Amino acid sequence: MIIRQMRANFGKLRGATLDLRPGMNLLCLPNETGKSTWSAFLLAMLYGVNTREQSRKSGGVLPDKERYKPWDGSAMSGAIDLVWNGRSITIERRSKRAPLNQFSAYDTDSGAPIPELTAENCGLLLCGVERSVFERTAFIRQLGLGVGKDDALEARLNALVSTGEEGLSATQLLAELNNLHNRLARTSTGRIPRRTAELDQKKRQLAELRALQNDIFRLTARRAEAAAELARLDALAAQAEAAEIAKKRAGLVRMEAEADAQEALCGRLRADAEGLPEEETLQALQRELDAAERSLSTARMDAAFAAADPPEPQAPACFAGMRGEEAVQAVRADQKAAEALAAQTAPKRPTALYALMALVAVLAVAAAVLLPAARLLAPLAGVLLEAGLLTVILVRKSREAQAERCRLKRLAALPNKYGVDDLAQAVTLAERFAADRRAYEADCAERQRERKRLADRAAQAQAALDAVLERVPAAHADAADCRTWLGDALQARRRLATEQRALEHLKAQLASLRAVLGELPQTDAAVPAEPVDTARLAYERRNAGALLERLERELSHSTGACSMLGDAVELEAEIGRLAEENARDTAAVAAIELAQRAVETADNELRAQFSPQLAREAGTILAELTGGKYAAMLLEPDMSLSVREAGGTVMHRANAMSCGTSDQMYLALRLAMSRRLLPPDAPLILDDALVNFDDARAAAALALLRREAGTRQIILFTCRNFEERDA
Repeated sequence: MIIRQMRANFGKLRGATLDLRPGMNLLCLPNETGKSTWSAFLLAMLYGVNTREQSRKSGGVLPDKERYKPWDGSAMSGAIDLVWNGRSITIERRSKRAPLNQFSAYDTDSGAPIPELTAENCGLLLCGVERSVFERTAFIRQLGLGVGKDDALEARLNALVSTGEEGLSATQLLAELNNLHNRLARTSTGRIPRRTAELDQKKRQLAELRALQNDIFRLTARRAEAAAELARLDALAAQAEAAEIAKKRAGLVRMEAEADAQEALCGRLRADAEGLPEEETLQALQRELDAAERSLSTARMDAAFAAADPPEPQAPACFAGMRGEEAVQAVRADQKAAEALAAQTAPKRPTALYALMALVAVLAVAAAVLLPAARLLAPLAGVLLEAGLLTVILVRKSREAQAERCRLKRLAALPNKYGVDDLAQAVTLAERFAADRRAYEADCAERQRERKRLADRAAQAQAALDAVLERVPAAHADAADCRTWLGDALQARRRLATEQRALEHLKAQLASLRAVLGELPQTDAAVPAEPVDTARLAYERRNAGALLERLERELSHSTGACSMLGDAVELEAEIGRLAEENARDTAAVAAIELAQRAVETADNELRAQFSPQLAREAGTILAELTGGKYAAMLLEPDMSLSVREAGGTVMHRANAMSCGTSDQMYLALRLAMSRRLLPPDAPLILDDALVNFDDARAAAALALLRREAGTRQIILFTCRNFEERDA
């Protein structure tokens, strides 16, 4: 198969076209240009998109149906032009309700459909292998060079060393045998355990049936014994009942005599209670008396413990003999006086005298200059006049200073009068004293009102008690005598009521006994010498009846259960049949286990044949890739690889090698499997598979791929410009 052109609407590819040629296609493209998308598109066009694949939250990997949704929101679609078996073919896939689920294949030149190509077998026919085999051989990704186990791959490898026909792989055959083994012998759902459980249940059912039959025989005998015992107790009860009737008739006579005596006693008590109030009235008077006495006692106690006037607040020494408001007024007056003294200002300087002194000095100088005759007298007169004026000024200043000292002394004496530094503090002290006096007077007035209220309450309680005493029929000296009389009267009334009730009860018993004895037949039975314990007899009769009923219920239940369990002969036959089937299935399980061991042995022998073949060819390719450094390769059953250096003796696992060497090992294995398993014209697709190769090994890999391109088309996507290096 040769791919000529791919047209994709897939992921970031929107209407993109990629032209290819036979042989080697080295596509050097930078990152973010769609190399991996083109590779995934080619795989999806050949084998379709797995629509059932789900996101893996642990690894954060999206399924292809989500990862390659077109970025522009359109539907996923694409087409490939190719040559297959000498025919030019175009395959197309479109999306309708699912990604790329609509498939068509037709002749590129004529448009005639090609029915043998379908959505399901397209990749298998064109590439010659299943999708899982293609992904593990010819489809080589940068992060997917490793080869995992796969049933289809294993079947094709087995075919290399057997008849060449592909059938079930050993893993699939072992899985089928294991499923068959589980269907027969699995612990919870296998046929043998389920039948064994049924067999055990049948055996238990048979044992239960035998036990029930034994219980029926035992219960029948016990029921007969219980019926005989109940008949004996019924006869004893009839005898005891006749004796009880005779006893009741004798008791009737005694009860009539007791009723006559009780009637006489009630007559005497009614005579004694004549004129007394009713019991309810006496009880009400007693309750009212108790309440009045309690109220009076409480009122007197509250009055006795009423609070006295509080102590009078002590006035400060500076306010001795003053009331609160007087102290405030005095301080306010001193505050105003202080404000008046503070408002007085210092006297002005005698500027007029200073001006006069300056004028005299000027006149003296002028006279001395202008009047030669007065040159001596004018200055002398000026000096004397200046001295007089100065004396006047000094005397005036002395008087003003003395007046200022007096004012300041009076101003300082005002707060000292109250023992404070500031009259504002004296005002606060006076207002606090006034507030204390007002609170004291208000408290005294409140307490006087409370004492008066308690006294009034005591008087009201006394009046209420007197009113109760007046309502008592007899005259009494005090409340104690009244209480005693009320107690005696209540006792008389209560005894009369008690005896009257006893009489009525006795009469009711007489009437009931007469009615009972009137309905009973006359009997001549004598009272037995030893009394019969009727309660015990009734108890034994109830127990005997209950036992008989219980035995009948148990017998009925056992009979019903026995009929539900079926026939013992049928159960034994069913048990034999189940045991025989279990024996056949047990033999089948043994045969399956023998077959499993045989398949495992054959699988190991086949692996021992194809693994060395693949390992030798992959080792030859690896030696070419690594310049002969590694000469031998080992392929494990789980498809893991190990290598040995040329001339070395120790094998090294791939996961212990560098990333580049590990990639080269798995590339060699994939190329070897492609040569052995794929048709010669099946293409190889490599998506940055050489990214971890150094220049020398990358050049060796390119040389190897170019030789491989002589027989098959190779599409190598890479971000490295190998052509420039080759140049």
